[in-house]
Amino acid sequence: MLKVVARVVGDFQINTILVWCERTRKAAIFDPGGDSPGTIKLVESERLEPIYLINTHGHLDHIAENAVIKAAFAGLPLLIHAADRAMLTDPHKNLSAFVGGSVISPDADRTITDGEILPLGEESLTAYHVPGHSPGSLVFYSSGILIGGDTLFQGGVGRTDFPGSSDEQLYAHIRSKIYTLPEDTIVYPGHGPTTTVGIERRTNPFVRG
Repeated sequence: MLKVVARVVGDFQINTILVWCERTRKAAIFDPGGDSPGTIKLVESERLEPIYLINTHGHLDHIAENAVIKAAFAGLPLLIHAADRAMLTDPHKNLSAFVGGSVISPDADRTITDGEILPLGEESLTAYHVPGHSPGSLVFYSSGILIGGDTLFQGGVGRTDFPGSSDEQLYAHIRSKIYTLPEDTIVYPGHGPTTTVGIERRTNPFVRG
């Protein structure tokens, strides 16, 4: 069984998410956007073994502390979709330059493809490519849960006014790859509270199923 903990961190109030197999303690860390000491403390207190550091996409708030997390756990591989890989090392592409910053992450150790299955102890996560908010946006599904990045929120969707964004793509992928999941699937978004696939399919004002 997988356990999920979301920590609200950083100036942009993003959800840094830890997912782990309760039996083996193998873990994935998603989107370290701030307060890495708190994330590291949680890993240590739960006696977890991180085996993936994953960015759901390449915007500054989701990659800001990749370097800190990688330094804390030697050999931890950083994964992202190929279409967002260049954002990791380019402050203009990851948008930090436009808010007066210069976020530069280590490069990815490898990229993730649509439909790829990531083993996580006795469980696994399946990656789905859902471009729209960014060209390389990803979500990750395991029975009962979805790590949703900035694709689908409680009563909202990811912004599409950034370079490389597309509302047409975003809505199409929400319908084809998220709304087709079981309706009781809990969605852990990149910002804000959890929701479920069923609730959003019925009530989301931007995209109805």
